[in-house]
Amino acid sequence: MWQSIANIILRNKFIILGILALVTVFFGYKAFSGLELDNKYGILLPNNAEAKKDYDRFKDLFGEDGGTLVIAIETDSLYTEDNFLKWKELGDSILEMEGVKAVISEATLFSVFNNREKQRFEAKKVFSDTQFKEKSIDSIRTEVRSNPLYRGTLYNDDETVSLMMINIDEKFIVDRKKANVVFDIEDLARSYEANFGEPRFAGMPHLRVVIGNRVLKEMYIFIGLLIVMTSALMYFFFRSMRVVLICNLVVAVAVIWSMGSIGAFNFKMTIIMALIPPLMIVIGVPNCIFLLTKYHQEVKQHGNKAKALSRVIKKIGTATFLTNLTTSLGFLTFVTTNSDKLVEFGITASVNIMMVFILSITILPIIISLLKSPKPKHLKHLERKMAVGLLNTLVNITVNHRRWVYIVTIVVVALSIGGLLQIETTGNLTGDLPDGDQIKEDMTFMEEKFGGAIPFEILIDYKEPSRLGKRSTLLKIENVQNYLTKDQLFSKSLSYIDALKAANMAYYDNDSSQYRLITSRRHLARINRYIDSSSYITDAEGVGIAINELIDTASCVVRVRTQMKDLGSYEVSDYIDKLEKHLDTVLNPDRKDIEAFYKGYKKGKNSYLDSLIGKYPAVANALSKSYIKTDEDQVEYDTEPIVYLKSKASDKDFKENLRKAIDLEYFDVTITGTSPVAAEGTKYMVINLFTSLIFAIIAIAILMAILFRAWRMVLVSLVPNFIPLLFTAGIMGWFGIPLKPSTLLVFSIAFGISVDDTIHYLAKYRQELKTKHWDLKACAVMAIREAGLGMFYTSIILFCGFIMFSFSQFGGTKALGILVSLTLLFAMITNLVLLPTLLLSLERRITTKSFEEPYFDAYAEESDIDWDHLDLETEVDDSETIEEDT
Repeated sequence: MWQSIANIILRNKFIILGILALVTVFFGYKAFSGLELDNKYGILLPNNAEAKKDYDRFKDLFGEDGGTLVIAIETDSLYTEDNFLKWKELGDSILEMEGVKAVISEATLFSVFNNREKQRFEAKKVFSDTQFKEKSIDSIRTEVRSNPLYRGTLYNDDETVSLMMINIDEKFIVDRKKANVVFDIEDLARSYEANFGEPRFAGMPHLRVVIGNRVLKEMYIFIGLLIVMTSALMYFFFRSMRVVLICNLVVAVAVIWSMGSIGAFNFKMTIIMALIPPLMIVIGVPNCIFLLTKYHQEVKQHGNKAKALSRVIKKIGTATFLTNLTTSLGFLTFVTTNSDKLVEFGITASVNIMMVFILSITILPIIISLLKSPKPKHLKHLERKMAVGLLNTLVNITVNHRRWVYIVTIVVVALSIGGLLQIETTGNLTGDLPDGDQIKEDMTFMEEKFGGAIPFEILIDYKEPSRLGKRSTLLKIENVQNYLTKDQLFSKSLSYIDALKAANMAYYDNDSSQYRLITSRRHLARINRYIDSSSYITDAEGVGIAINELIDTASCVVRVRTQMKDLGSYEVSDYIDKLEKHLDTVLNPDRKDIEAFYKGYKKGKNSYLDSLIGKYPAVANALSKSYIKTDEDQVEYDTEPIVYLKSKASDKDFKENLRKAIDLEYFDVTITGTSPVAAEGTKYMVINLFTSLIFAIIAIAILMAILFRAWRMVLVSLVPNFIPLLFTAGIMGWFGIPLKPSTLLVFSIAFGISVDDTIHYLAKYRQELKTKHWDLKACAVMAIREAGLGMFYTSIILFCGFIMFSFSQFGGTKALGILVSLTLLFAMITNLVLLPTLLLSLERRITTKSFEEPYFDAYAEESDIDWDHLDLETEVDDSETIEEDT
């Protein structure tokens, strides 16, 4: 089969190049026009995850929680006429920008007052007279800062920091080009530095857009760095600019195809997806090196370019196909996760890895066939003292020092297990940013001054409209907020209760002492009538916090909004578990007793039913609705409610109806927002990356079993690839590198790539079994000498390629680069030292006849071909054939 493929490639050079050029133009167009950015947090969650469902429900009710960009200034001179005008000028300028929905600051506020004649609230701008004739600057300051609603919201407790909140349309944040409005706003704010000092920026638009922009920039930087680095190494190895240019052509096309395929599949660019284009370089270059090394070996052996190229495609093509296939399978296992983004990443990576193989096996032989044969100086790398010395050292260790190989392996494994036990798991929004990064410093500043910066939402489902106006309901919601206030993890919270307090203060002519919750039904009804008749309060149109942002009466849901400090994912999850339990005791203090009564009744103790419906009239009323059908039923229930309900206890649906009545009595609490969703997304990804790694190991083991037809050989071949993973885990534990999505990717990537060396070595070893008549020692040594140099070259390229990621601004990407580099370097050593040692030690117990005669012949010898009649420099006639002597 591979001989036929070689014939097709070498006989149809220009047709193939034309097709590849057209496909490259198509993918280039898609990369330029169809590539979109997805910078949302929590996008790795599957659609059926509870956290995702809760967050989607929240957005359906109240919209996005991450659309507010915050500008913070620290100054004690805001309330001077010049500076206050500048602050207003900045806000007005920002409001005029496309994509900005609202701007709120101390200079844009409205004052609410009671129009007793019309019995409604009306609003007037606090600051509208830019000449300060209507109000002095001191009067404006008093009016704004005497309102308790704004303390902790627009300015901090010591009144030195003031905030400007800009609500940006979500469509602009997710659009790669339109998102520049965030940079325009921030640049404009910096232009006022002479008035307010250096501005600070926070909010999810800032994090999402700035970090997303950095990801894209880094992707292009890494592509450039990798090309430069791999070019330098290839020139060092081969001493030929021709080789460097050919390899760069292959990887350049691979990068274009990878970026274009993301757009062609209608996938979006995420932080994890941005790894694919650089990965194509570090995978494509080793392909080229294996092909070129074998080509040079063949040319040196017999000098026939046609024969050399055909042998390269036939012999190395099979092995390269299998190694690329195993790497592709490693990434394809991400489709076993239930996360759309991980599935997209797995599909895109696996498809592009196989496309890199196609590009390598076509472009490189075709271009070489059009060029002159390599000169003797270009073949000297095959006999370089360093290379020969390295191979001799490996052979000596394998043959003469097997005992020390096992001792060192045992020590490494023991130390690695010790480090493994010390690994910690974490992952927060800014955890990957380096210390001193401006984003991190600004967020720390916001946490110090206001308590938190990451959106955190609590939804309280009160289930029945009539319950909202009850004194007990309002006090429970207030107690929830009081609990959050005492916790230093949160900023000031806002809810419907704050709106009622502000309305009560406005009713009493903005007396700040009246900023309190009034639970009198009569007074509350009066306040609600005022609110209902004041449209600007229910829909603030960008001038303040509207009630419809805090409550959804149609769904009977109250929103408590706050911001949380940027904690690790597992810390957030643990805290949420504790918070849910506490909030349940606040909102449902009788749950324990009610459930005890219900449990007792289910066991047949009817006295518990008397206690349940007697002590909790709300449960009884809810239960009665299932049975009251007529006026007579209503009268009977009103007269003797317990007797009436007990008379229905024999009904077959009574227990089910009782359960529903009890559940209706409880307030349901949902905790969501960017902070919880991001935490759950990180946890989910960690779990699923473990799962995908297991699937990758199983899939590759099955493939190798098919390849070698010997399960014992498969087990032996996996050992040299497991130990490097364990070694990496040990490094992480000993050096305090936490386990998080970015570092967990190391294991899947490294395993998928390192097993390539195993395949190359075992394929050559198997071929030598035929020619050396089962002289196992000679076969192992020859396999090291034949495959070792290519394995060394590719491992060095991969090491230097992944080490480029250590220059990233993101700690996770930096750790990924360092750890993958170390893993692959260690894997090269285990595959060239430990694997041959195991083969020689176990000898014929693992090397079976089926291993000698596999399904696939990766390094099979071709039959005799009349190479002298094949001239690659001229067109080949249709009548010309390459006949094999059978």
